[in-house]
Amino acid sequence: MSDKHIHFEHISDYFAAIGRVAPSHPLVSTLKVSASELAARPRRFPEGARLSGGFYYLSLKQIVSGQVHYGRTEYDCQTGTLLAMAPRQTMATSDVVTRSDSRVLMLHPDYIRGHAVETLLNDCGFFHYQVNEALHLSESEQQTVHHLFDALDEELMNSRYDPSSRDIVLSHLTVLLHYCQRFYRRQFLQRREMVGDWHTRLQGVLDTHYNGDGLMTLPDLNVLSQQLRVSPRYLSDALKSETGSSAKACIQQYIIDKAKSLLLADDQNVNSVAYSLGYESGNYFTRVFKKKTGLTPSQYRDSLRSRH
Repeated sequence: MSDKHIHFEHISDYFAAIGRVAPSHPLVSTLKVSASELAARPRRFPEGARLSGGFYYLSLKQIVSGQVHYGRTEYDCQTGTLLAMAPRQTMATSDVVTRSDSRVLMLHPDYIRGHAVETLLNDCGFFHYQVNEALHLSESEQQTVHHLFDALDEELMNSRYDPSSRDIVLSHLTVLLHYCQRFYRRQFLQRREMVGDWHTRLQGVLDTHYNGDGLMTLPDLNVLSQQLRVSPRYLSDALKSETGSSAKACIQQYIIDKAKSLLLADDQNVNSVAYSLGYESGNYFTRVFKKKTGLTPSQYRDSLRSRH
């Protein structure tokens, strides 16, 4: 993949780079590109160049073949792919062939500041997922998204800068994002059938972590996510869907449960248990343990032993 990184701070910068006239609104715009147009379009960027923008990017493409690169990792995509990127995330493509129309929404954060859509976007974790976590929509779901894009197209292309225009655009955006959230929540149920219980898989990599040799450290969410081949945000959303708790909360609960076992299994002192779990300080471990259980490690051990 090319080392070249091209950043477009404004939507109009991207339009100019691909040979399009400036968008009717500088902070929000849509694109509709046919497969034949995309195939005939001259190459605008070096093969594999990493692209990023200062705006949100939501794209529905029916990808037949090729690869999409997210960060430093590459993934194969399939048809009906809905890709979402937050500002300053990077993406590159290689030999991508699409069929049907591709739809793109570009939204600058300044357009939604102080509006409920800003909060909604922050809740849309899929803007921080990796490409292998992109959603593959059903035919009916694709049609729904196309209709919502059509509504946005009509309002934006008419350039009606009346008092109602922004409210109408924001209403369309709200509906589109809510539908996307529905589709992404649905994917957790379907992917659970394919990849298994995420909580069980997390426990598996945590078991491996603590069964390893060498100096023990506390589990790192980024490392664990890499081992599970998902982003931290995706893992947290999947676990919250299953358990009601975030990835960090699940990891901490695993450590507390392991601490309880260690405290009762042998005669290690509290500091030894803390170090075996990866804590650098026995005092810090004690504070964390008491916050989660209401007891210090010593009090917990004494209370359990007094019952036997």
